[in-house]
Amino acid sequence: MATLSYPLVCWQLDDTSVCGILLGTDYQVIERSARRVKAALAETLQRERERDGYVPEPDIDDARLKLVHVSVSLAHRTDKGNFPEPRATDFHVAAVFGQNEEDGYAKCYLPWLDQSFYYYDDAQLQVLIEHYTRECLDGVSPEAAQRYLMPSAPWLDQIDVRRDDRASSRQQVPRHLRETCEQLQAVADRLPETGARRGLHVFPEVAWEQGALVDEIAARLARRGNLLLVGEPGVGKSVVILEAIRKAHRLTTGHDAPPTFWRSHAERLIGRAKYLGEWQALCDQTVQWLDLADGLLWVTDFVNLLQIGGQSAEDSMAAYLLPALRRGTLRLVGEANPSELETARQRLPGFIDCFETLRLPEMDNLRARRVLELFAGHAKGALSVDIERQALDTGYRLLQRYVRYERFPGKAVRFFGDCVREALAAQSGVVTETAAIAHFAKSTGLPETFLRDDQPLDEAQVHAFFAQKLFGQDTAVGHLKDVVYLFKAGLNDPAKPIATLLFAGPTGVGKTAAAKALARYFFGAGDTHGAGGPGAAADPLFRIDMSEFQHAFQIARLIGTGARPGKLVEHVRQQPFSVVLLDEIEKADPSVFDLLLTVLDEGRLRDSRGRMTDFRSTVIVMTTNLGVRHGASLGFAQETPEGGGDSTIHDIRQFFRPEFFNRIDRVVPFAPLTRTAIEAIAVQELQAIAQREGLVRRGVRLAFSPALVAFVADKGFSPAYGARPLQRAVEQLVVAAVARTMFGPVADGALLEVDMQDGAVVVRPEPAG
Repeated sequence: MATLSYPLVCWQLDDTSVCGILLGTDYQVIERSARRVKAALAETLQRERERDGYVPEPDIDDARLKLVHVSVSLAHRTDKGNFPEPRATDFHVAAVFGQNEEDGYAKCYLPWLDQSFYYYDDAQLQVLIEHYTRECLDGVSPEAAQRYLMPSAPWLDQIDVRRDDRASSRQQVPRHLRETCEQLQAVADRLPETGARRGLHVFPEVAWEQGALVDEIAARLARRGNLLLVGEPGVGKSVVILEAIRKAHRLTTGHDAPPTFWRSHAERLIGRAKYLGEWQALCDQTVQWLDLADGLLWVTDFVNLLQIGGQSAEDSMAAYLLPALRRGTLRLVGEANPSELETARQRLPGFIDCFETLRLPEMDNLRARRVLELFAGHAKGALSVDIERQALDTGYRLLQRYVRYERFPGKAVRFFGDCVREALAAQSGVVTETAAIAHFAKSTGLPETFLRDDQPLDEAQVHAFFAQKLFGQDTAVGHLKDVVYLFKAGLNDPAKPIATLLFAGPTGVGKTAAAKALARYFFGAGDTHGAGGPGAAADPLFRIDMSEFQHAFQIARLIGTGARPGKLVEHVRQQPFSVVLLDEIEKADPSVFDLLLTVLDEGRLRDSRGRMTDFRSTVIVMTTNLGVRHGASLGFAQETPEGGGDSTIHDIRQFFRPEFFNRIDRVVPFAPLTRTAIEAIAVQELQAIAQREGLVRRGVRLAFSPALVAFVADKGFSPAYGARPLQRAVEQLVVAAVARTMFGPVADGALLEVDMQDGAVVVRPEPAG
């Protein structure tokens, strides 16, 4: 009998529990003391030896432990991108390392990061530890990084187990298989998860209410087939596959040559390719490794297999892997939504035919509510955060009405998961109805007035909001108020965008300002840094100049080509709650109108990859100058009431096909600006100067004379461009004069009177007071 010595690293989790990880194995345990940890692990290893006749040999001899301080750059992740923390964060990393005397290599474990690597020179060890730590943690959010903080200083121990040298070598894990698995770890993650990260997720990755489907998928995976799970976003495809892989692993553990399970994505599989044609060799290598390890690969972005590799599906990774799938040397499992499956079947039917397809429908209300109750029970039991019943009911109602681009239960679990994280950060211990509504408002931008049935709209307040931003456009203000009332009452068509509006009128009369006002009213309550989740952003208005799409081939820039999404599709996916402004719509190619038919009618758009983008939470605004030739001037009118605009409507009907025009909810006419409106706009632009940082910092105030207002209105108005040149006139004539005066003897808190004298702008400082 020989003795095997396994390195054991331990942490004191709290006063009553110790965590132990047995390096070189998948075993870890939590017990009341270090002695009990050693006893439990030793018993497990001994039981494995008695059952199978062997235990895997330790990777390293004479293990040593060191603590390394590594500075890591964390970042806040949002739909708009990653925003790095201004200062690096120091992490204490435990490293266990040693030589394998028999095979002549050295290996290092980073157990709390679930990382390991080989090295050949002790001088490289420090650098490699820092490299693998940063590779694991760089760009991780501060909240996610909490799970990688060691609870206390670790210590190193060992467990000795007897080995029966007479055990059959057939039962020992062959060295080539261990090496194959280690090579696979460069392009995929082995499942189920092992090491210190297992079980440390804030929320459990459990397929609640899907037990029968999990059993069916696990049985199919154990039979070594290819499987494609099809369902809408949010129904729980990923967690069902993960749970099924765990069960399939348990079902096959006792086999002589059990399969292995891996997870990766298309770009990672060929990410090391640097030269033309190299990705095919990397695919061959991965297929060979998977075949040797009897591995099943879960590709999390299945549809990308048809996009990456070549210009068409016939030249893609999917086409290249097709022969291996047919031979059975490659086994895959993937997930897709129905539209992606349909597109993939059209582009490469032979590839899809290699898979068994299973449908995962959306949960009914009863099962989805049970999932929420289970989630709330976990939050209370494991995290000590109580989600109030009224918060669950209100959150579910808001998600059901407003978040139509995702399905239950995924959108509910994600939403309340964010609420629980906020409660943990605030150390409140409870998610109230008020907190749930506030989080929904922050993540979507919708004001609480829309979200609360007990808060009626104030008609005077709504009118004042739009009237303060649109001068001389009473008809347009009335239309915008009606859109607000319809949405508040829940009478807008739920199968279409919130509203589809065509703003018609001369240049520079406030059409873009009206779109900005709509965006601010509907979606201005969101997180101004975009950290609230899908839909949160600093500017909820997205403008596209349709004069850039005057040819049919340019439509690809809207919906995308290949793996690259178009600008319209990309924006709405990132900000489903927003106003989409299609400026000068009449200048676009007719093919763009055909594309928009499904957006205006069904609120959905399918891109070149078959993915569906949902527009039902957006307001679509189009602007046009059609019909302005009937006016005496383009953007200026005398002091007369607004006209009916019948000629403008006639021109619009003549230009657009009936099927397009009939999908527009309302045409909003904008009248030429009156002199009174021009002066009101001038006053607004002048008052905005006082909010600039240089004046606010010194407490300097501005006062404008009526003569100056009239002068700016005259200089800033153009018959061809309306009030659009007004900002330029204010900058050149007024701001420049104020700036020159600020370089003189102006006391903090002074009042600057801005007036006209001999046809020029003059600024006179008055004493502070």
